[in-house]
Amino acid sequence: MTHRGWLIAAALVIPAVVAAQEAADAGVEEEKISPDIALPGSTGTMPGGKGSGTAGRIEVGRPPERGVPATNEDLPTWLGELLGFKKSPPPGAEKKPSSRHLTVMPFLSSSPVTGVGFGVAAAGTIQFGDPEKTSLSTHSTSFTITTQSQYALTNRHDLRFGGDWGLTGMVRWTKWPSPTWGIGGNTPESAKSTMDYNLIRLYELVNRRLFESFYAGAGYAFDWYFNLSNSGSAGGQPTDFSTYPYGTGSTTLNSGPALSFVWDTRDSPVYPTRGIVADLNYTYFPSWLGSSSWHNIYVDLRSYHRLSSWLVLALWTYGSFTLGQVPYLGLASNGSDPNERAGRGYIQGRHIGKSLLYGEAELRYVIWRWLGAVTGVNVHSVSEPDAPHIFGDNPRFRYWYPAVTGGLRLLIVRETHANLCLDYGVGLEGQRGFYVSFNEAF
Repeated sequence: MTHRGWLIAAALVIPAVVAAQEAADAGVEEEKISPDIALPGSTGTMPGGKGSGTAGRIEVGRPPERGVPATNEDLPTWLGELLGFKKSPPPGAEKKPSSRHLTVMPFLSSSPVTGVGFGVAAAGTIQFGDPEKTSLSTHSTSFTITTQSQYALTNRHDLRFGGDWGLTGMVRWTKWPSPTWGIGGNTPESAKSTMDYNLIRLYELVNRRLFESFYAGAGYAFDWYFNLSNSGSAGGQPTDFSTYPYGTGSTTLNSGPALSFVWDTRDSPVYPTRGIVADLNYTYFPSWLGSSSWHNIYVDLRSYHRLSSWLVLALWTYGSFTLGQVPYLGLASNGSDPNERAGRGYIQGRHIGKSLLYGEAELRYVIWRWLGAVTGVNVHSVSEPDAPHIFGDNPRFRYWYPAVTGGLRLLIVRETHANLCLDYGVGLEGQRGFYVSFNEAF
């Protein structure tokens, strides 16, 4: 690992040790109230980039009996005891459950498109309704600055009420300059240019469990891009952005209703070891709400298989399809899944098109106590702009881009098996990247 990687890992682990001790001193019941910090790049969150036109996943609450069996020890506990930060509770002390909890901590992250990001995040839980029948509600706020002059302020919430009702949403402001190479799979490096924009995003989804593991939701999606600009390409030729007919002015608006359907049998949303999750999202951006009139369909399937007590096989495939007069920033691209974790090994947005297909397989190992590792492969393809056929002489998905990935896992929260993830991915044409994030990519 690079020196920068070790520094990032240390800066993430040390605050976690302090937070763990604060929770212990407060006498809270960690297993029921430990929230997932909504940091950039963590599962269940959308980091600071443009994301996708998908209005977000339904966050499925788990009853207390579900979840991954706790391991003996996580890294903050082990390190805290080693350094003398973590104290054993006094004899006979009882942890009292709390209906509210808040954790504030600084963080660092890393990816090829952001360089190094740093900021502060606050995440908490609150109990609405009967604790025996209602899952905990979670909320989080984070502010991010990166070495690529990118900024993001994000608030997310997943509120759980009685009767299996929930409200999932987010509000975000970003200023996020990022590279683009044009439309299609075989775009040359000389076509690279930089987009710069401000984005205000609002997603709200009312959802309910209808039966067993099936959830449905309906809501509203709003994206307002402003101060949008595009630099010239390195080769001096006109960019695809400058010649694209939709959403390339100084301002563009996406506004419309959204539907979401989820079947989820995973044993844990943080570190699943068995089960499947199937996700179908549809968003319509009509002209009468200020959009350019287009549709987004997102289909996602993931499965998890425990091969032994120390080994899990995770499989993931998804397709993102856009129809109509799709604005440039609404096109599908590698890394524009709702959590922006797909396609490790390639810089986010390297390949864009009206449709995208993706697949990934990953083996997850437990090595020792709080230490684990992963190895995996992934592949993606975007549709060509003038290729109407799925098969034949002019296929729609003509260029396929595989990558191999590997990394270490440091167990940060024992009760939920939340990991600090240090990954490295290698793709074709010299593409590669180092990634630091919380929780698994999928």
